[in-house]
Amino acid sequence: MTHRESLTAAVLSVAVLSASAPRTAAAQSHIYFTGGIGAGTFTPTCDTGCFGNAMKSNSVILMLGLHATPRIRAEVGVQYQPATGVRSHAGSLSVGVAAYLVRNLFVRGGVSRLDVSVEDSVGVTEGKGGPGFTVGAGYDFPLGETWAITPYVDYFAGSLQHLDYTAGPTTAQTAGRLTALNFGVALSHRAWRVR
Repeated sequence: MTHRESLTAAVLSVAVLSASAPRTAAAQSHIYFTGGIGAGTFTPTCDTGCFGNAMKSNSVILMLGLHATPRIRAEVGVQYQPATGVRSHAGSLSVGVAAYLVRNLFVRGGVSRLDVSVEDSVGVTEGKGGPGFTVGAGYDFPLGETWAITPYVDYFAGSLQHLDYTAGPTTAQTAGRLTALNFGVALSHRAWRVR
């Protein structure tokens, strides 16, 4: 499944869950979701192919969570970073946990499946896999009872054991590593106001 398909599936899931939930129970819902945009950088390092240069990028993040308590929730999420100026991108599909340390400040962490495509003057290197991990933090500025503006920062990294490196008519298998940092502002729907 591509990251665009994952984003679409997550958005549809939120829409179905929101539509099926009674309006009067919205404040008691355990569902959390957030979507944001921002910027960042990512660095692919390959045994053969990509040069290992840091690439500036835009970023999109979408997280869907389920609260176990007001301070702890399970999350699935997609982070996608298209490079600026070149046809390259990095992405992460993750499963993890977020916890509020104090009031509206939370940290998150989890395992991830990575996706990278790098086009340079020599050829194209692309592939998916892992294992990878993701960590991050954010702060909710409340907008009423259930909505918030959430500045965030996230980092994901990991190894890619199978990459395809294509230069002209030749394609070879290689391996590598990906590190990525992104930050931005999101609109979040929160299950509870953390005291």
